[in-house]
Amino acid sequence: MAPKIKIEDTLPSGEKVTLSIEGGELDEAKILQLVSALKSLKETSLIASPDPDEESIKDKIWRIIVENFGDGTWFSLKDVYNLASRQIPDLKITAVSTYVTRLVSEGRLVKRGTKPNTRYRIKSLMVRDV
Repeated sequence: MAPKIKIEDTLPSGEKVTLSIEGGELDEAKILQLVSALKSLKETSLIASPDPDEESIKDKIWRIIVENFGDGTWFSLKDVYNLASRQIPDLKITAVSTYVTRLVSEGRLVKRGTKPNTRYRIKSLMVRDV
């Protein structure tokens, strides 16, 4: 059976990207080309982000998470609420909780811990043999 490498990630816009390469002669250079292509796609997605005034609340919360915790830092609902409430008038922490839960369900965020110590992180790039 020929080796197969699959790389999955989620763009800042929320779109899921899956790149795979399969064949008898997979080398490091080919895998690095895939990773480079994904990185370029992510950078393009950041540049083409929508006008903040036209974003939905969910998109605004996602943008705030990416801007402040995009480096893989773990964060809490309260962390996101404190940042988002400055930009979104009349925002309730229950709304933040709802949208963060949806982002977890969509696979954009990873969740660990239990209440009241639940932490979240942007799902990182996964490289694995299939």
